[in-house]
Formats: sequence, structure tokens, C-alpha cells
Amino acid sequence: MDTFTLWKNDEFSIITPDNPHVPYTEGLHVLVISKQDVAAAWDNPELAGKTFELAATACKIMVELGLAPWFNLQANGNWGLLPGGKPHFHIHIYGRNKTAAWGKPISLPEAPGTYHNSPMPDEDRTKLAAALRARL
Repeated sequence: MDTFTLWKNDEFSIITPDNPHVPYTEGLHVLVISKQDVAAAWDNPELAGKTFELAATACKIMVELGLAPWFNLQANGNWGLLPGGKPHFHIHIYGRNKTAAWGKPISLPEAPGTYHNSPMPDEDRTKLAAALRARL
């Protein structure tokens, strides 16, 4: 997966993929990734809490920037399901825009390569990256 790094420190990275799970008209797709080698949230509850706190703060920043009015957060570790991969804890943030899909469950692709969505526009990525750097 090609990505754009929005923010990082010694413990975490916040990225947005070049081929997000959802079309940008429906919302945005951001990931918060722990740099610790942890397969699942339940393997390290303290780390999971810090990761969710960072994800919640990123959501608040995105609301303030007007990038999305609502978010779904998904704890994951399933990169181990990909060929050559191993489980690694991370959180998906799905920004939800008020479209025809508003209020409905998010419909995710079945597998990598089964979706073809454009990335977050450069202007929004730059604006979000600057806000994250300023606040985190």
C-alpha cells in the first residue's frame, strides 16, 4: 500500500493511503499505526488506549478542519492476512460525509486490489498534516 505520512513520532505514525478503502466523496481514510510490534489491541491494552486516544485527537482535528463531520474507528491487526504479512495492531479512521450512505454501515472492500479510489486531495493532506504537527 502506498501511503502519505501525515504525522509521526517515535511511537506512532498517522498515514493516509493512496488507494483508500472509501471514495473521498463518501469520506476519508486515515490509519494510526503503533511502531511497537504488537499483533492485536488486547496484547497490550495500555498501548491500545494510547492509540485510540491519538486517533480520537486526530478525529477532533479533522472535524475542526471541516474534513468530515463523523468518524468510524476500527481496531485492526489483520495485515497478517495479506501474503507475506504478519498481524500488526493499527486503527483505521473512516471519515463519514453526509451522502446517501450517511448513517449506514461502512461498506469495505473484500480484499486489497478490489477497490479503486482516489487519494485524499493534496490540499487536504497538506492542511491535515500541518494541523497534526501543530497539535500533536
